[in-house]
Order: sequence, then structure tokens, then C-alpha cells
Amino acid sequence: MKLFAILLLVITFVCVPTLQSTTFAQKGIQGGAQKQAGGKGMKGGKGAGRKGRGGEAKNGKESHAAHLPPGFQQLSKDEVKLLDSLCGRALEQIAGSQSQSKTSLLSIADYFGSMQRLKDKNVAAEGDVQPDPTISETDIGLYVLSRLDGEQRGQLGKLVTGQRAEIAEYEQLREKVLTMLQSLLVENPSKRIFERSLADAAKATGEKEISIAIAQARVFAEISKSLKQEQKQFLLLVRSSPAAVSTNNESIAEVRAALAKYDTRDQEAIAILAYKAACYCTGTAAQNAASSTGRSNGLFGGKSDAGKGGQMTGTFLNTLNRTQQHQLYQLLGSQVRTRQAKMSRCTQVIFALDAIKTGEPVVERRLQQAGGQFAETEIQTAIVETRAIQIIKDSLTATQIGFIQQNLVDAEK
Repeated sequence: MKLFAILLLVITFVCVPTLQSTTFAQKGIQGGAQKQAGGKGMKGGKGAGRKGRGGEAKNGKESHAAHLPPGFQQLSKDEVKLLDSLCGRALEQIAGSQSQSKTSLLSIADYFGSMQRLKDKNVAAEGDVQPDPTISETDIGLYVLSRLDGEQRGQLGKLVTGQRAEIAEYEQLREKVLTMLQSLLVENPSKRIFERSLADAAKATGEKEISIAIAQARVFAEISKSLKQEQKQFLLLVRSSPAAVSTNNESIAEVRAALAKYDTRDQEAIAILAYKAACYCTGTAAQNAASSTGRSNGLFGGKSDAGKGGQMTGTFLNTLNRTQQHQLYQLLGSQVRTRQAKMSRCTQVIFALDAIKTGEPVVERRLQQAGGQFAETEIQTAIVETRAIQIIKDSLTATQIGFIQQNLVDAEK
């Protein structure tokens, strides 16, 4: 009880949501005259709305939302990213080709923060298009392993093999939830009974993920205690400049040879756990909470971006009429608020797991319940999204559907 009281106090000062735009409270698309998209409106997002309000940012630089139609141009950078994800999923649902995001050990139990990589620091001169990362978390993990001793590596290897069954169970639970969610599009189940069953399945998935995170945190805490001073300094250096790590490093080659006794999948898993462990060991709870990435886009978030990103989003939005844009805008506003709550809950978990390093006891069942509640909220958001997008889909004209199919769906194949 004492631990959670402390966490709530700390979070008050630490967890400052990044999605703080007042757009959804004060501005945005207003109802009124509706204009069907077609003809000129079908030219897409290139250049659309650039002279509209919000098209220019401070210091003469174009805003992150300048490519979007009027009404969306006041969005912050983080809100634009969220919009890209939403539009990507909308296009998939409209095309009837929804894909399920794959899980990885990096995205499962993502409560250990991340290192700032080169792609996070460098911004291209035009369009804020970021370059491809020069090194992956797996490569950084291999480099970390090069400085861990045999016993520390063995702890990570044992963790990988020991969590196989739990992770497989988590993946099955998540697959069940996604399958049930997709059934909304082809069936008409009883709303109350179906949503209760779906919430129960999501709760079980969230609780299982927290169990995986707790087990990982305990091993990471043991490794943290056993680190020598030179190892700590090395890990801090890697965290401060992860982009400086070279994939051609001899140490990485030596580690790969040492991991040859494991199968290929386990080798990658051990490297990913080494990366997560380095983040956990070198950062405070506040630092890791601030750098938490949410790589999986949530437990049930599906596709993480809209194909070609901003270009695809702008084109898609300009295909819609004002009513359809407004419906999507309202859905985005709801998800911005949900995202803020998600960040706060995620921070609570990060602080609780970080406390294991100091020997603080973990109330495991309470954390599992928190994970279950978080997953229930996520699936409720996913249900609302699925139904809202279906309404938009049903209102599309033949001209709109043809344009979307030819220019936004087939173009991605």
C-alpha cells in the first residue's frame, strides 16, 4: 500500500502526457455544410491545406500537420503520429485486409524504456521524414552481451527458455482477442454478451503480460546487482550513444559465436532481453518512463502506421467528405485522451518494476490486476474504433471506394 502511494505521488510530477494539444477541446472540424469528396478533392494530400490555419510553425518551419486538410492542421506532432496509425487501420478495414500486428519479445511487456537512437535525433530537412535506423535494438543487445560475463548471459538465456510457455500462452490469448474483434465485421453478436466475453479475454491477456514483465524485471534486478563498475560505465556509455555501436564490431561477432548453442530464435530473444536489461539497469524509473516507446502500439493496436505515413494520411483524409472527416476527427480526439490515460498507467507499472532494484517487495497480484484493467480499456477503445470506421466505410460512395482502392490500397501492394 505504501509503495503505491509513493508511486502515485511521483507520477504526479513525472508523468507529463505528451499529447497535450487543446485542439480537441477548442478547435478542429466543425459540423455544418457538408461537401462530398470528388473531382479536385480526390487529388489527395499533396499540398492540401498548406495555406490553411496552422500550416506554418514557428521559426518559419512547416508544421507537422501542414499536409493535412483544414481542421487537422492544429494537431501536435504526437497527435499526427496517432492519426497516421488510425488512418492506416481505417484503410485496412475499408479494404477488408486487416493485418494483425506481430508480437516480439521487444514489444511484449514493454515496460523497461528505450535508448535514444540516431533516427530519433536526426530529422530530415523536409517533411520531417526520419531516416532508417542504422542499428537495431537486437544489435545493441548483442553489444551489451559482449560485456556481460558468462553467468549474466546465462541468466538471460535461462529467462528466455523459462518464459517460452508463458509467452506462447500470451500470444494465444492475444490472438483470441484479435479474432473476436475481427468478428465484429462479419457477425452481429449480442452486444452485451459479446463485449463482456471480449473484455474477459483482454483482461486475461493483460494480466499475463504483466506476469512476463515481473519475471523479466526480477532477473534484470539480479543482473544489476552483479554488475561491476566498469560494466556499469560501459552500459551507461551505450545508453548515451547507442547509434555509435557498429554492427561490424568484433565483440558482436564473438557474442554471436558464443550464442551458437541456442537456436536462431532464442539467440535474438537473448539479445533483445539484454537490450531491455541495459535500459532497466542504466535508467531511473523516471528516465525509463519518459523513454517508453509502446512499440506494439498497444496490446490490440494492429498496424502501427499508415503505409507511407503522412503522405498516405493526407491523401486519405482529402478523399473523405466533411462529415466523414469529422467522424474520424472525433475518434482521434477520443484516442488522444485514452492515450494519456494509458501513459499514466504504463508509468505506474514502470515505477513498480523499477522498485525491484531496491529490494522493494512487489504486490504481484495488484500489478496483474492493473494490467488486466489496462487491457480492458484498450479493447473497449478498439471496439469503438472498429464500429466508427465501419460507419465511415458504409457511407463511402462508389467513387471514393474506387479512388481508395486504386491509389491507397493497390498502391501498397
